[in-house]
Amino acid sequence: MIATRLSQGFGLVLAGLLFLFFVISPGVVDPEFAGMIYAVLALVVGVLFAGLFFALRLATGGSTIFWSGTRPPTRQVRWIFAMIGTALAIQLSAGGILELGGWLNEETSTALALLVWTTVPATFLVSRRVEWPRRLKKASVRRLVLTGVVALGSAAAVSQLKFAAAPADYVLPSALPLLIGLCGILVMATAEEVVMRLLLLTALLDLTRSRFNALFLSSLVFALVHVPLEFAQTIIQMDWPYLLSSAVAYLPAFLMQMLMGLFLGVLWMRTGSISLIALTHAIANVGPALL
Repeated sequence: MIATRLSQGFGLVLAGLLFLFFVISPGVVDPEFAGMIYAVLALVVGVLFAGLFFALRLATGGSTIFWSGTRPPTRQVRWIFAMIGTALAIQLSAGGILELGGWLNEETSTALALLVWTTVPATFLVSRRVEWPRRLKKASVRRLVLTGVVALGSAAAVSQLKFAAAPADYVLPSALPLLIGLCGILVMATAEEVVMRLLLLTALLDLTRSRFNALFLSSLVFALVHVPLEFAQTIIQMDWPYLLSSAVAYLPAFLMQMLMGLFLGVLWMRTGSISLIALTHAIANVGPALL
């Protein structure tokens, strides 16, 4: 019941934020027709979210469970959130120190993220604060192939669309830096999928006994985790006017992170393959990372 209320509540909040984004965007609302425009925007947002929730109900249908926890789910979920909070705190603190010393750049930021999101989960797993779930069954080869073609193809299309924004004079990195970068993307994607899908989504499934609620809440956490990292440098510099405008502009990206989490979560529940969701996540990140 609590998970259902949380899903409904956060869904309404997201719908409200999207409506607010449209309303305050320049050139959207003509004061002369404001009332009618507000009504149309509310209808559009309502239809979008109703369609999304209906699609998720269909996507999360079925009862096949590929993974399950080995301990009481309440304890597992509590420690997973502690693990995520610890990783965020370390990354933000270390990033702040690097920024103050003038050492924070794209390379050091990426290296810090890789270090934190591999060592912190590993520490919690080795110490058995968080336990690795057990596999109950494997997906059929046919399901893996068919789902993999759709998933990897979709990820490649998304990556290409994002990379299409590259300037005309953009030049790809040379072979060695490119290879190192691609390996880093794969490692980071795998670490995120282990935390968000293998550990968190599986634990929420055990806890809520609701595929829909577990998927929605884990995807929301996945999107929220990226928020402090996006604005860390602005907060450190205490540029509050820019922070406000950036937060408004970031909303579409936040919703895209949410949709990405939902997509990967559906893949996880349909296949139970960590390799497939990690590779899908990595391919989708290639385009933005190259830019």
